[in-house]
Amino acid sequence: MILFTSDLLFGSKILGAAKYAGVRGQGVRGRASLAQHADAATHYFLDLEAELALGESADDLLDAALGHPPLRVFVFAGHLQTEALKRATAKIAASGASGHEVHSRGSLNARLSSILPPNAPAATESR
Repeated sequence: MILFTSDLLFGSKILGAAKYAGVRGQGVRGRASLAQHADAATHYFLDLEAELALGESADDLLDAALGHPPLRVFVFAGHLQTEALKRATAKIAASGASGHEVHSRGSLNARLSSILPPNAPAATESR
């Protein structure tokens, strides 16, 4: 699981859900680190409101993620960021890929346990 956000509180929530699901989470800071970790990941969470390095844009990071077909991409932003959320939805639709989702923070928070389902503890034998 790859996460791109500068929101420490929400990022911790996503990383915690990944850990609880038994999925290793990795934070990234740009396209280069996304490319480095994408082949080993199954999920990519992109915060459209994250602070970006010089020369980086949320659109570029979304394009880079969509360029790795095995990744399920989850884009999110605050509910007031309607234009950014609409652009991301349109970009994902234009890619023709399925399984990607765009959410407000609240919506993503509500779906985290179904996106990253908790890893069921191993059954123990009773004798």
